[in-house]
Amino acid sequence: MRDTAAGLAIGAAGGLIFWLLGMPAPWLAGSMMASIAAVFLKVKVGMPDWLRAMAFIFLGIQTGTAVSWDTVDRAAHWPLSIAFLGLTVVAVTWACTLYYVKRSGWDRATALFASLPGALSLTLLLASGTKADMRRVTIAQCIRLFFLVAALPSVISWLSPPDTVSVMPDQMGSLWGVVIVVLGSTAAGYALEWLGVPAGLMLGPMLASAALELSGLISGAAPASILIPANVVLGVMIGARFSHFTFTEFREALFEGFMGFLIALVIAMAGAGVAAWASGLPLALTLLAFSPGGLDAMTIMAFSLNLDPAYVGAHQMARYIGLALLMPVVTAYVLKRMGAHVNVTSPTLPSKLDDR
Repeated sequence: MRDTAAGLAIGAAGGLIFWLLGMPAPWLAGSMMASIAAVFLKVKVGMPDWLRAMAFIFLGIQTGTAVSWDTVDRAAHWPLSIAFLGLTVVAVTWACTLYYVKRSGWDRATALFASLPGALSLTLLLASGTKADMRRVTIAQCIRLFFLVAALPSVISWLSPPDTVSVMPDQMGSLWGVVIVVLGSTAAGYALEWLGVPAGLMLGPMLASAALELSGLISGAAPASILIPANVVLGVMIGARFSHFTFTEFREALFEGFMGFLIALVIAMAGAGVAAWASGLPLALTLLAFSPGGLDAMTIMAFSLNLDPAYVGAHQMARYIGLALLMPVVTAYVLKRMGAHVNVTSPTLPSKLDDR
């Protein structure tokens, strides 16, 4: 409890400072930066599973209640956009793997698993069956996410003129509606979690709250007061991942991590640009959807930056589920072609979203 209280207090303080400074997505980026600083100052920060679960359920509710019939109409353009996203994921993985092998001198297995854009727990599980350097894989993945959360909000804000952003729906005014959506979404989340559905703890609330919204049983978005705590919890969760590394390891890995982030960002911008041109959507929106930062972080950014969370969430969910389903087979095949040692099985798919 003491570690949890410390983590929440530090994260909230960092978010407040970023908010006062007028930074984009302040509660997420600020809490992450403050938590990382605390970790390297030897302060213990913790986050119990039940609090993580609550954050994911509330984030799923936020995303689902943002769905409207206008969203359903716009979804006709999404299959093409998701197809471009798939090509972007392949390009990011190939380019980052090539960089780590040719420029950094990493072995092929380490380079491949360090380059996969997302699903960290499954990536580490698969990497453990190979000769990949697990510490390099983990820190490369964490630093990529660090740079995405720290830098992407500013890039998005620069690309987003006021007339291209999506206006968030009005907040839910009925207490009874809030109770219905929270109970129904929680039940749906744990049901999918029990069934072993990838990202079930967040996918269930998204689907349940969207169904309630479209059916007319509830109206309006969930109260904004639940978004700030979800931001802080997620920021502390990201920061706590760095407790496994020393500051020296973090500093030495910054350059390689930054180069991986930069390669991924350039390719994501190219794919997002094509998708924006083909669908007529704002580049800022497609870039956020294409960025390999994870369903939870990118969806929170969508709310913070006043962009369409349903579009972003749908694309990030497609990327996550696609990686979870295809990664075991594809990585085994690629490593065999590369001549790297591989002993990859098809493990039980992770359903929690604390590892993007």
